[in-house]
Amino acid sequence: MASKPKSKKTKKLTKEEKEKIRKEIFKKAEKLKKQCLEKYKDLIKTFFVFGSYLRDDFTKDSDLDILVLLDDTKMRITEEFKDNIAQEIYKIAKNIDKRLHIQPPWTITEFWDMVRLSHPLLHTILRDGWALYDQGFFIPMKKLLERGKIPASLEAVELLMASAPQKIERARNVKLYQISEDCYYAMLNSSQAVLMYLGKQIPDPKNTPKAVKEYLVDTKLLKEEYYKFLEEVIKFRKNVEHKKIKKVSGEKVDEFLNKAERYVKQMRRIYTVLQNKRKRDIIDRNYEILLKSTIYTLKKLNKLPPDPKDLPKAIKKEIIDKKYLPKSYLVTFEKVISMKKIQEKDLVKIPERDIELTRSYVKKFVDMLGRTIKSKEPIQNK
Repeated sequence: MASKPKSKKTKKLTKEEKEKIRKEIFKKAEKLKKQCLEKYKDLIKTFFVFGSYLRDDFTKDSDLDILVLLDDTKMRITEEFKDNIAQEIYKIAKNIDKRLHIQPPWTITEFWDMVRLSHPLLHTILRDGWALYDQGFFIPMKKLLERGKIPASLEAVELLMASAPQKIERARNVKLYQISEDCYYAMLNSSQAVLMYLGKQIPDPKNTPKAVKEYLVDTKLLKEEYYKFLEEVIKFRKNVEHKKIKKVSGEKVDEFLNKAERYVKQMRRIYTVLQNKRKRDIIDRNYEILLKSTIYTLKKLNKLPPDPKDLPKAIKKEIIDKKYLPKSYLVTFEKVISMKKIQEKDLVKIPERDIELTRSYVKKFVDMLGRTIKSKEPIQNK
């Protein structure tokens, strides 16, 4: 029996290495603090750090957690305003060092609510944290905690206990909602992609099933069975959204996931079929147009070879060398012939973009050839 590969252990840092890393990251934090104060000094009450660097259990890749306390006693601070400040500080930190991990700012009111409730998170931050800048707020609180003056309150205990089942229920609802959304949008987006490729106007979500029925089911591109899958998932999503379904078995979840997956595979299949048909049509059309125009031109010049195999030589000698068309025309001719041969064996190898590009070249050279032969004047060789 083969032995399992040993997982790589993180190399333990020496005391000297840890001190060097700590000094480096704190120097970066000081730089961040300075730039933040230059921008928001009137608002920032405290700028402090916490986490593994303070507990001395960090590695060379550990983040330094940073929290800024905003003074909302001077002015009203909205959530939007807080978010803007957080984004600005995050940008500054990112430019200094990616290990500077910015936490969403707190206001004094929020901090004080945590103190009043004696929240466990507050205990962690005060116990492990260190202020790099403080206007007489954080450090006194830290001292009070150390002296046992911020004990765990009964209210905090009750709130934590009450919130636990609520979080479980929310997680369950979010999971159910996410499953229904992901299944729905996987089916919706793949349907819209196919309809777009067919050249149909992109339907809105509400009318997509109707368009699928009209352009895919009624035209025999998609079996009725898969259309019913789409209807079932749409109904499931609506019932979850309107809270008609609050719980669902794992078996039922797997059923919807399976139907969504099978539907998406069908959309991928239809897309491939349509794509290949389009590719073949364009390649055949390119071949037909180029061949006809070349034969017509050589006939006009009385230079059409008896054997079709000699066409490339005749093109070079009678059209390219005599400067009726640039040399690139021969490359396009050979490309079109090559695509025609490849498509008969392995169409997948030809990118659709190449086919479209060749089509534009064919049109350009056919137009050029027509004008040149009509005027009987050679062009300047490029």
